[in-house]
Amino acid sequence: MAILSIHNLIIFAVFIVICAGVVWLQIKLSRTDGRWLGLILPTITLLIALLAAIGTLTWNATPSAGVWNTALHAITIFLVCNIPTIVLSGIYLHERDQIRHRAELTHMSVQDL
Repeated sequence: MAILSIHNLIIFAVFIVICAGVVWLQIKLSRTDGRWLGLILPTITLLIALLAAIGTLTWNATPSAGVWNTALHAITIFLVCNIPTIVLSGIYLHERDQIRHRAELTHMSVQDL
């Protein structure tokens, strides 16, 4: 049995296309004049991470699992689910910095005239 079947390759290709689309959308939203539009996707991913951590706490809260194991599991889930939040926030901060830099250059060139 082959590890990479055609079915797995199609699923992987769809996943890559969706990720590229989300990154493209984040870049477009971050480049708009409105400051808050670029924060939509990071906020959504942060809420999904919170829901995943809360879900882990509620569904894994059994006496046999132990409080510390359940809490550690929830923290781990929260951190792993926040990887997209960190990436999207980084894109937002980079694009806003570029906008700020272009505005400063424009302001300096206007003053030079």
